[in-house]
This record gives sequence, C-alpha cells and structure tokens, in this order.
Amino acid sequence: MFGWLKERGLSSIITAERGEKSLTRHGIEEYVSDCVIVLEQRVQEELATRRLRVVKYRGSTHGTNEYPYLIEEGGLKLLPITSLGLAHAVSSQRISTGIAGLDAMLEGKGFYKGSSILISGGPGTGKTSIGAHFALAAAARGEHCLYFAFEESEPQLVRNMRSIGIDLQPAMDKGLLSIESVRPTTHGLEMHLTRMMHLVQDQKPDVIVVDPLSAIEGGGSLAQASTMVLRLVDYLKMAGATALYLSVQDGDEKANLNISSLMDSWITIKNVQREGDLERQLFIVKSRGMSHSADVRKLCIGAQGVQVSERKGT
Repeated sequence: MFGWLKERGLSSIITAERGEKSLTRHGIEEYVSDCVIVLEQRVQEELATRRLRVVKYRGSTHGTNEYPYLIEEGGLKLLPITSLGLAHAVSSQRISTGIAGLDAMLEGKGFYKGSSILISGGPGTGKTSIGAHFALAAAARGEHCLYFAFEESEPQLVRNMRSIGIDLQPAMDKGLLSIESVRPTTHGLEMHLTRMMHLVQDQKPDVIVVDPLSAIEGGGSLAQASTMVLRLVDYLKMAGATALYLSVQDGDEKANLNISSLMDSWITIKNVQREGDLERQLFIVKSRGMSHSADVRKLCIGAQGVQVSERKGT
C-alpha cells in the first residue's frame, strides 16, 4: 500500500492502534513511513495526560521530546514546552506595585516591566491582598491582568477583597481583569502548564498573578512541580508579561519550589508576635537591577487595603 501510493505521487496518512490485531510500533510501517508520530494517553495518580512525540521525520530536523496536547472545542492544541530558553527581551520601564509604601522601597518606581516577582510568606500574611493591589494597578494603567487562582473561586476572591476595600468587579467588567480558578489536582502538571500557556497566548495579558504558586505541588512530585514552574517562568518572560508569583512559605526554601533564584525580585512577609499582638513584617530579599530598601517594614491590612509603613514600627 505504501509503495502504491508513493508511485502515484500521493501523500498518505496512516493511523494505527497498538495491539496484536493492528499495526504495531515494531511493524514494517515505521520503516517505510517518512514521518512517524506517536500519540499516547497516560494516567498517573488518577490524572490523565495526552502526549505527542515525533519518532522520525525524514529529511527534516524535528523535536524529539514529548509534548502534552489538549483536544478542545477549538481543536487540538499543542505547545513545545520543553524547548523554552532564555532568549527574551528586557525592559527598563517600571510599573507600580499598587501600594505606595512598597513602591517607595523600590526606588519609588516599582518593579521592572516583564520581570518575575516572588512574594512568599506563611498563611494569612497578606499575599493575595498584595496580588489584588497589583492587578488593580495594572487595570488603572489600562493594562490587562490574567489572575490564576488555585485556591479560591472567582466570586469568593472578589467578595474577600471587598472586605479590605478592593473592588475587582469594575476591572473585570471592563475586560481588564480575567480570573481563572481551578484546582491544581484537576489535571496533571503538564496539562495545567499547557492550559496556562494557551490562555496567555489567547489573552496576551500585560500582567499575570499566580496565586499561590506553591499549590501546584498537589498535582505531582516536588521535582515535577519545580520543572513545571521553571518552564512557566521562562514562558512568561518570553511573552513579555510581568508575573507576580505568590507562594506559601513556612521557613523552608522547598516551599518555594527552589525557584527563588529564578526571580528578579523576592519579597518575604512574616507574622511576628509583638507584645501579645500579631504584626506583619515585610522585607525585600532581592530586586535585581535596582537599589532597594533593606528595612523591615510593618505591613497593615485594613479597610483601605494594604499599607506599608515608612519604617518598622511606624
């Protein structure tokens, strides 16, 4: 059949299933075909992931890695996630954090546009509140923010932020803020990554918030999660988006998925007991390419949102 088609100059696509009664990977069809593509569906820890691999393609240089793919209403979507690198543009433009006191700690100008920022801290330290300020600051500039929420639904996040004077709904109504809520255990890690990449491709956001990044550990092992985060950080940098990653940290670097070295800026928040009261303290661990405050500042969350003091204790 292969020879008959080639003699007549016809291109052909042959599909086959693995099994004793069908064409197999070790049959002659792989030797006479010019291109062989293998599709698989794997189930690990009750989560299914579809993968594609080009086994051979004569006369052409092709990727040899496995790539996850989705089958959705728009058809088949695939991303070569293993081919990401460090070839991304950088910007000297600065954008506000949305919090005046935090901007002041960053030369009064905020973060670099297109940079990667990590905000880590224990539960209840105000990470999501800072993320909401960052999203609203983007909307105020007329930019689009894509907010990935792994622990709260969209209505819950909107309601909770209203309790501290932050109203996300107007920005959503104007199309300047999109909230994507999904549990990390809904899909495998690579499937989550592929979906996130496609949303970035479709929406082309200027600012992205991932809340919390540490939640993805529930979708696989620590090593798998760290690999996914590395690919995500590289992809968002190549897309030119300013990415704010929120991560739960309880004094262990592993809680940050060992990614703090990948970040351009790293801010840590801690809950400290002072004279019987609980006080939030914020400090900047690093911020590449700029001079930043080395002070430990008091962080307050109230009806007016998040405020950072001029110095500790004020």
